Amino acid sequence: MLKAILYIGLTVLASILTFFNPLIGAIGCIEAYLFNPSVIAMNDGGFRYQLCMNLAFLLSLVVHRPRRLERLGREGAVLISLWVFLAIGAIGAAFAAVDSELAFTTLNEVFKTVLFSTALLWVVRRERDMAWIITACVIGVFHASFLHVFGTRWGYAPAWMGRDMGVLSDPQNGVLLAFVPTLLLLAMLGTWKERLLSWFVIPFALDSIVVTYQRAAFVALAAQAGLLVLLLPRRITLRLLPLGMAALALFLFRLTPKNYWEWVGTVESPEQEASAASRPIIYKAGLRMFLDHPLGVGYRNFPGMSPLYVPPQLLEPTTHTRAAHDSFLTILCETGIFGFASWTFAFFGAAWLLRRIRKKADPRNLTPVEIYAMGLELGLYGWMVVGIFHNMQEVDPPYWFVALAVVLTRLHDLQRHEEESPDRDDQVFETAAVKPA
Repeated sequence: MLKAILYIGLTVLASILTFFNPLIGAIGCIEAYLFNPSVIAMNDGGFRYQLCMNLAFLLSLVVHRPRRLERLGREGAVLISLWVFLAIGAIGAAFAAVDSELAFTTLNEVFKTVLFSTALLWVVRRERDMAWIITACVIGVFHASFLHVFGTRWGYAPAWMGRDMGVLSDPQNGVLLAFVPTLLLLAMLGTWKERLLSWFVIPFALDSIVVTYQRAAFVALAAQAGLLVLLLPRRITLRLLPLGMAALALFLFRLTPKNYWEWVGTVESPEQEASAASRPIIYKAGLRMFLDHPLGVGYRNFPGMSPLYVPPQLLEPTTHTRAAHDSFLTILCETGIFGFASWTFAFFGAAWLLRRIRKKADPRNLTPVEIYAMGLELGLYGWMVVGIFHNMQEVDPPYWFVALAVVLTRLHDLQRHEEESPDRDDQVFETAAVKPA
């Protein structure tokens, strides 16, 4: 009962406070997703945490009608592309090859995510607002990791959630991997509060990733580590080196059990492991499905169509279907070439916007906006890598990152203009001073 009072009380309090400041509502929505109290064993009467928080947040936007940052150019196209994807998905759902109702129902969940992501443009208008959003994400990552590792052992969450999918409404790995680079960067480059918080959270996040026993997560972590070295300026890489060594030692010698490396070691010989060996066959089946249906079979209809393309021995014994186990292939087959183009443009476009901020940054004098941009960019890459091996196309945070990429682009440009404006004023004053009477 005390747990129910705590989580319901926090939700109701945030729902009330959002009418004073919509930013509080955005933070509440993020925490409702990352905390996911619905899986905690407590007598809450089936309270709808995310629904309550999202409704209050949207209503507060209607009441306050905040103004978003001014548009610079075409950076908003990445967010528009997500809405185009939804429109294409809705049209395809009406002509779904197997189940139109399933297509509309599941696409509606993506609509809610895109709607919330778009709303972030109206509430994140200053660097301080962005700092609060990032801090909320870090706290949420800690709660999700702690609940996954310890909550499932202590009976706070079902024990079967202690592996694979995790305690979130989306795959645990896909969510946490999106935030690992941000945690690492904040631990060394953030404010003292961000450093303390990130140093505290990193072991729990890494432990949660290990507990899932997913080889794809290990590959994604390795890819993110490599990209940290390759993409970030050497000055920043050297500052991150002590933390990287500490995290690596923690990962190798404390968090990973012996059988973890036996399981991950099958990456070197995928043909000897049934799941990995079946992937090329499924990929070929997916490509044949796309060639037969270039406009898509309908959202979430890939499994229903799989018996026509996948050999019977590879179908799941209970459902007699098979998922694509690839975010990109799933979107391509389900929404067709046009849906795939708009969906990939949104995420690769967001990564490109964040990359532009990284390229313009001065490694000797980094701003919080630039640090956040680097973390989100590398987080997107990690999510993309794990998405090559698993269905991660519905994980919420990458959709948030698309909107935040637009916000960070505008904030970064605004800050650069503010830095340049005093120089311009001095030049004008000097010119006026030497101008003859």
